[in-house]
Amino acid sequence: MAFCPKCGKKGIKGTFCSECAEEELGLEFKDITIKKCIECDRVMVQHKWQSFKSPDQGIIHAAYTRIKNPKRAVLDITPHYKELKDKPGAEQDIELEISAGVQDFMIPAKILFTYCDKCAKKDTEYFEGVLQIRGATPELVGFVRKDIEANENRGVHLTKEFGSGADIDFQLTSAKYMRALGKKLKQNFNGELHETSKLFSKNRQTGKEIHRISVLFRMRGHRIGDIVESKGRQIKITTLGKKTSGIDVKTGKKVFVK
Repeated sequence: MAFCPKCGKKGIKGTFCSECAEEELGLEFKDITIKKCIECDRVMVQHKWQSFKSPDQGIIHAAYTRIKNPKRAVLDITPHYKELKDKPGAEQDIELEISAGVQDFMIPAKILFTYCDKCAKKDTEYFEGVLQIRGATPELVGFVRKDIEANENRGVHLTKEFGSGADIDFQLTSAKYMRALGKKLKQNFNGELHETSKLFSKNRQTGKEIHRISVLFRMRGHRIGDIVESKGRQIKITTLGKKTSGIDVKTGKKVFVK
């Protein structure tokens, strides 16, 4: 049976018991509880939800910030646990193996499984605005759907959808994302982009005004690479925007399309 060489405590895991290691290194670790999102696997570190390559990396970063280390000892943390429960509201006791130079010891920790602020909005009626597309082609509609799906792990969720065919409204949980998607549509498709904002309510705690936005993208009839006829000339579209321009197929000169 292993015992601590400093205090003689038996049944320890590691070189020293946690109490002696804590005293020797000047460390302080109590009630280490780590919050993990069951939907996107983000972990809360210093009051912010952060993404990591693996759950272990998130646990290590969160645990490190919960350990007071005034002497700035170099700590190597290894989590030990069985399969994670990943059920909302569940708690799981784990152990953290700490290596600090020649000293090794184990300390207890706890994982609390919950939803991060963004994933908590999924499958609810919460939304920050509406993306409106008008006169859209099937290609543009597919582009929008694919982009929304690709950003779900960043907390972007589609709460409702209205309309069909070329005119569809997408009710989304992130105004910031809607603005970014609108710019993508402007860059990749020929159309007009407009944004409006409307006061929705006020935060009762901070008094800050809460707005909902509408982002409208109205598609025009051509896009980059199309060849159109203008004033009797064949023009290959190269630039879209307030002024659409292209290259005269016959002369190779740059011209504006009206």
